[in-house]
Amino acid sequence: MKTWCILFHPRVRGTYYEMGHRYGAILYKHGFRVKGQRTEILEFGRKCEREVKRFFPEILQEIQEFADACHASYEDLAYFILNVGALENEPMCSVFAAYNGSDVVFGRNYDFYYSFKKFVESYLTCPKDGYWSIGHSDIFVGREDGINEKGLATAITGVAPKKPVKPGINFPLATRLVLDKCATVKEAAKALSNAHFTRTDNYLLADREGNMAVVEASQEKVRVCKPQEGEPFIACTDHFLHPEMLEMESQNERCWDSMPRYTTIYNALKQQNGKIDIKTAQKILSNHSGYVCSHQRNIKLGTLWSIIATLKKPQILRAEGHPCRAKYKPDNRLNKVIRKRQRQLKP
Repeated sequence: MKTWCILFHPRVRGTYYEMGHRYGAILYKHGFRVKGQRTEILEFGRKCEREVKRFFPEILQEIQEFADACHASYEDLAYFILNVGALENEPMCSVFAAYNGSDVVFGRNYDFYYSFKKFVESYLTCPKDGYWSIGHSDIFVGREDGINEKGLATAITGVAPKKPVKPGINFPLATRLVLDKCATVKEAAKALSNAHFTRTDNYLLADREGNMAVVEASQEKVRVCKPQEGEPFIACTDHFLHPEMLEMESQNERCWDSMPRYTTIYNALKQQNGKIDIKTAQKILSNHSGYVCSHQRNIKLGTLWSIIATLKKPQILRAEGHPCRAKYKPDNRLNKVIRKRQRQLKP
C-alpha cells in the first residue's frame, strides 16, 4: 500500500469570527458544501449546543462564520459537528508521553478508516485570544491532537461506551479548547474535568515541565490518571485504566488490539524508564508485532498520520501515512510564526 500526503496544511488566524469565515470561504471555493442533516442529528446537536455555549462559546462563533462563508445553514453545520463521535464509531489510536531527563517526548498514531484520508488536515491555528498551535484532524473546526506554543500536547483515543450517549461536548471541540486555552496539564485537566461529555474518550496531556496525565471522560464522570510512582511516562490506547471508569466502558466492544498496543508501548517505555529520544519514539510508533502501526487491510483501516514532538521548545515531526513507511518530516510553521511575532513586538 502506498503512503499518502495530508491534503491540506491550512493556516487560520484572527478572531474566532475571522478564522471561521476565512477557512469556510477557502473550502467553499474548493467545492465544499454542507448537506442538510437528519432530524435526529439536528435534535441531538441542539441539546449539545447548550453545553458548548457553557464550555467553549467562542467555537460557536467560528462555526457560525464558517457556515456563512459556505452559504450554509448554521444548524446543519453546527449540529453535524456537535454530533461527531456521538452517533458513530470513534478512531482507534495510540498515544504516549515520556520525560527523558531533559525534555518531554510525545508520540501519537491516529488510526482510522482509509476512506477518511481525503479529509485529513494539519492546521496552524493562531487565535487572537488564545494560544497558537499545530493540530491535526479529519474534522474541520475540531482537532484530534496537537501541540501549542506553551509546550502543551494533547491527543484523544476513543473508548467503546457501555451507556447511551448524552448531550454534551465531543472530543474534537474539547481538544480544540485545550489547545487554544490551556498552557499546562493542570489547566487542561481542570477544564476537561468540568465538562459534560457526549460519550467515552481518553485525553492524554503532557507539558514542557514534565507533567503528564490521561483524563478519562464519560457521560457520567471524569477521572484523571497520573503516571505510576517512579515512572516518568504515561500511555493510553482505546480502553480505560481507572478502576472507577471500567463500568463506563463496553468490554464486549473494546478494540481487539487496544490492550496489545498499550502493553507494547508501556513495556518499551518501562524498559528505558522513559529515557527515550525521537528515534526511539519512531521505533515504538512503527511497531507491528504489537499492532501500534496499524494495517487492518480486511476493514481498510490503519494509521493515517503519526506525530512525534519534543515540548521544551516545541519541535514537531509528522509522518503522513504509516510511520513504518512514511518519513517523519519537521513541521516548523509554529516556530516560524512565533519568531515573527517576537520580532514584531521588539521596540
